[in-house]
Amino acid sequence: MVQEAFDCSEREYAAFATRHQPILLAVARNICGRGASDSDDLVQDVLLRALLKWDKLQDWAEPARRAWLVRVLHNRFLDRCRRRGTETAQAVNLGNVHKLFEDPEAPDPELWECVTEAELRDAVCSLTPNLRRTFELHAQGLRHAEIGQRLGAPVGTVGTWLFHARHRLRAKLRGLAEDRRERGRG
Repeated sequence: MVQEAFDCSEREYAAFATRHQPILLAVARNICGRGASDSDDLVQDVLLRALLKWDKLQDWAEPARRAWLVRVLHNRFLDRCRRRGTETAQAVNLGNVHKLFEDPEAPDPELWECVTEAELRDAVCSLTPNLRRTFELHAQGLRHAEIGQRLGAPVGTVGTWLFHARHRLRAKLRGLAEDRRERGRG
């Protein structure tokens, strides 16, 4: 008797997960704005949480279950964003800094090899909060629209902030890098 109830509950969860997975995937792709792997991982995380809470969820009405799923998806997405935000130092490093300075006036990439990681981090930290956050999010690979959504700013403003961040970083680091390169040649 207990086994039959367990099997019925398993089938109900499987049907529930199958029914809601496409909806969750669409929402995840909309908010992640990146590759399918981020969205798929997020959906699997939410469905696992639903399975672990299934004994309570199965008694809820369908609209309440759906709302719970979307709320958990949103919360897990925000948790991942916060976690990535603390990993910003890894996103801005000497391996990719020359790409972040892409601009017709930017010096040759090898000039930026003359800047240390600590100098780069210090320069980024010296930016105003809006410029720093915009630059860091861009370094993580986000597009202007995604940065605008996160910061609550229009796309044009994001572009302006990124321009000013690059300009200030170039101004701060260029002389240091040129001096170091000249000393290396001498």
